[in-house]
Amino acid sequence: MFELAAVFLLCAVALSYLIVTETDLLKAVAYSGVFGGLILLTLYVLMAPDVILAYVAISVGLSTGLMVFVVSKTTRHEVV
Repeated sequence: MFELAAVFLLCAVALSYLIVTETDLLKAVAYSGVFGGLILLTLYVLMAPDVILAYVAISVGLSTGLMVFVVSKTTRHEVV
């Protein structure tokens, strides 16, 4: 079971690099949502249901929705 959690966390680390280097802000928000899903799966494998319930409400739902709203009010691409 811990091997599966390690694979999810390794994918999350690789995805965090994509989030930081992406210049399209909407794609970065989508990657952030997938990152939250990977952390959620890791917590599920580690059998932490109480933490999962709080994490779904805050990270995956509220945070991603708020970031999409903020990106819609600004320009979509980051100027470097």
